[in-house]
Amino acid sequence: MSNEQIDTAGPRLSVDEVKSLDNVDILELCETTRVAILAHEGFNWLTPPPEKTLESFWKGVFIIPERTLIIARMDGQIAGCCQLVQPPKNNEAGAFRGSIETFFLAPWARGHNLAKAMLQKAEDVAREKGCRTLECHMASDQQAAIAICEWIGMDRWGIKERYARINDVFVPGYYYSKNLD
Repeated sequence: MSNEQIDTAGPRLSVDEVKSLDNVDILELCETTRVAILAHEGFNWLTPPPEKTLESFWKGVFIIPERTLIIARMDGQIAGCCQLVQPPKNNEAGAFRGSIETFFLAPWARGHNLAKAMLQKAEDVAREKGCRTLECHMASDQQAAIAICEWIGMDRWGIKERYARINDVFVPGYYYSKNLD
């Protein structure tokens, strides 16, 4: 794992593409995921699942070759992540696309540009992997994520009125893309 530093003043910040996580990293990622779920930030779960489910979810990322995990750290602790997901091998017609999924940053790590750095890293990795388009979608109430997608130059191309159902209320979703070539 590289240790690309973002900012030298204040907390130590880094964003890296990771190929594996040790047990401590898995526990930190699960805790950060729980915090993000409870804050309704960038996850489709409405309530945190059991610990084993979260552990299996994150360990499973590494057995799927089309998934790349990007981790943000603050003072060495996992603060958030996103995944770059490419289509499966049998989708040759769509092989040019990459999609951002499970994009979140813990509320305690906000204000240090880590979310922007994660998306920028995902864009760089997508280019390295030959992606020519980067896509992302989120609920319309995810204002921070929307602002960051627009900041990196993604264009909103669609709205789905029934994107998610939260507390018996349908929430619209926004769809974004950016050409990388």
